[in-house]
Amino acid sequence: MQKKCRILLVEPCTEHTREIIQQLAPDLSVLVHRNISSKAELTQALQEEDWDAVVCGDSLSATDTLHSFFANLPGMACQINLGRDGSLNFPYVSEGCFALFGIAPQVIEQQPQQLLDLLHPADRDMFHASLKKSLAKLTPWNWEGRIVLPPNGEIKWVNLRATIRENNAHSTIWEGFMVNITQNKALEQTIKLSRQRLRQLSSHEESIKEEERMRIAREIHDEIGVLLTALKMDLAWLQQRLPQDNEALHEKAQSMSDLLDTAGTSANNLVHSLRPGFLDCFGIIAAIEIEAHEFTKRTGIPCKITKSDDSIELPNEQSITLFRVFQETLNNIMKHAMAKHVHIDIRKVGCGIGLTVEDDGKGFDEAARNKPRSFGLRGMQERLRNLSGDVCITSAPDQGTKIEVCMPIDEAPSCRTNESQQALF
Repeated sequence: MQKKCRILLVEPCTEHTREIIQQLAPDLSVLVHRNISSKAELTQALQEEDWDAVVCGDSLSATDTLHSFFANLPGMACQINLGRDGSLNFPYVSEGCFALFGIAPQVIEQQPQQLLDLLHPADRDMFHASLKKSLAKLTPWNWEGRIVLPPNGEIKWVNLRATIRENNAHSTIWEGFMVNITQNKALEQTIKLSRQRLRQLSSHEESIKEEERMRIAREIHDEIGVLLTALKMDLAWLQQRLPQDNEALHEKAQSMSDLLDTAGTSANNLVHSLRPGFLDCFGIIAAIEIEAHEFTKRTGIPCKITKSDDSIELPNEQSITLFRVFQETLNNIMKHAMAKHVHIDIRKVGCGIGLTVEDDGKGFDEAARNKPRSFGLRGMQERLRNLSGDVCITSAPDQGTKIEVCMPIDEAPSCRTNESQQALF
């Protein structure tokens, strides 16, 4: 029968670690079994049996290496204890604490409130809310917020990530890491500001375009339209005075009249494309109905329209933006969808307006949507974002396309929430 191997596993107490390890050497290995607090206890344990091996579960070198590792990390490793009475303590804090907070680790271990007092007043509620969420769901604790450092009130952004190691009736223990993310936050703010300025520039350019289109449309209508009307009247005057027996002259005059009619129609179409006059005269609902009717005349694709109101009042900028998005949607259907039917729904949604355009065409996949030169869809999104609106595009190959637009009717703060978007999407 094979002899069973008997091993003594030793875990020295901290105060006597060095001398015990020296006595155990060179028979040293890595395991845990018995707490030894003195040489006498060790001698007694060694004499109890004829051990096949003597193993030590802790070593000074390993402890020093681990301590050095935490001390040199660019952040603070910590252990956080939440007592049953709701008090927070820090049983362990690494040396990185001083670089992060300017406070020695021993101070925070003995006086945890000093660290908690550094939390920015505006971020304290979120700190405790994230703690409660982690505790309730037993999920990792992830908090990001600001701290205010004395004496000059320097503000740092920090990120805490910790996982629950133990949770019982007496306390909950998290082990994790806290790092300085101030530089990342500054870069994030710079990027956010840059994007905001780009959007403002884009919005300004769109406003200038619309003003220029309106000016050109007015000039075409007022000047070219008047000239064409005058020519038409003069030609009618000449036709009445042509010799009745000269058929060639009458045919030529009629041909000129037809050309003037064609020129007038082209001018009207150009004015319409630049700035639809009925949008200003009759409002967004009528403008969408007329545009859908014209779309059906050009393409033969029937459009069914449902609406919650016959008239919805919109400010000028929002009205033209919604109409341009609608025009772009119909243009995409005409060019790409190969649809047989289009359904248009426009209605009030809370304090906003919702527009849905759905076709039964060939649709497209995600790759087509993200093509580098897919400017139509991106243009819609940017136009709407400038006015606190949003667009949701749903499509799949052979499943048609559905475009849902939501935009607040005015600039009131209550209309900038997501309530109307959630109701629509």
